[in-house]
Amino acid sequence: MRRHALGLTMGMLSVCVGIPGDGYADLWKCKQADGSVLFSDRGGAGCREVGPLPELQSAPASSARGSVDPVRPHEAAAPAPSQPAAPPLSSRPFEPSSRTVPNFYVTRISSSLAAKGWSQPNQGDIALVQVDLAHWAAGNVPNLGTDHHFQHVPRQTFAVAVLAAAKAVGYNPRFVQAQLTMPVGSILHMGEQIDGPSAGAAWAVAAALLGDPVRTDVCISGTIDMNLVVGPVGGLEPKIEGCHMMRNIHEMLLPAGQNTFAITDKGMARSIKVTEVATLAEAYEIMTGRPLRPAL
Repeated sequence: MRRHALGLTMGMLSVCVGIPGDGYADLWKCKQADGSVLFSDRGGAGCREVGPLPELQSAPASSARGSVDPVRPHEAAAPAPSQPAAPPLSSRPFEPSSRTVPNFYVTRISSSLAAKGWSQPNQGDIALVQVDLAHWAAGNVPNLGTDHHFQHVPRQTFAVAVLAAAKAVGYNPRFVQAQLTMPVGSILHMGEQIDGPSAGAAWAVAAALLGDPVRTDVCISGTIDMNLVVGPVGGLEPKIEGCHMMRNIHEMLLPAGQNTFAITDKGMARSIKVTEVATLAEAYEIMTGRPLRPAL
């Protein structure tokens, strides 16, 4: 639990933001029918809970905008040695860029307040996060970092998102510097602790190195993996509420197979189109209006 500045104490459901130790903030490894494995922030058939992800070495990160902690990419994200040789990866310098994407979270009344009869009709909320990209001339390891708002699982999710984005555009991730921060635009977000892997797809879109502007009228919730698959998440109905809080958003992307009548109906009632996406390429094209393509 934590106490907001306004004095309301609420538990955080890990759609993207959560408190440490909340059961909804756990990471699940789910084996699919075709034998592939996806990571999700919710359980289900074929899923088992996993602990903290192992870390690798990473170059120290720095930021002119404040304290940023280095992130160590997950070893499993690297291509297996037995895979066929891939085309040469680009390492050409690129212009620094900054992209802002919305991240969802779902709040729920703590059990102590619920026992006293408190209720919270709107559980969905949203916060904007910023992804800054620059060429890392050293080219030794990806230079990745986050600020203090992000806990262990989203830090590793960000590493996977950056590596997946680099893979998608054929760029050598060793020459990428990427930082994830949450500029505080509201006193209610000052103490937020981001948890869970649900923002992986959004971060991967923002981390692509193609320079395409990201639409401000669309939001997305979904995990990402090194197969560039947008994976399932929980709390999608409340997330519509989070989308609705930003009046300029008119479309919500969610993982393929997760749309329901209730989600579509709630979206229509709030003038939000609900669209399913299965891959990073599909999400990228909708969110930028340009195809996902090789970096120059």
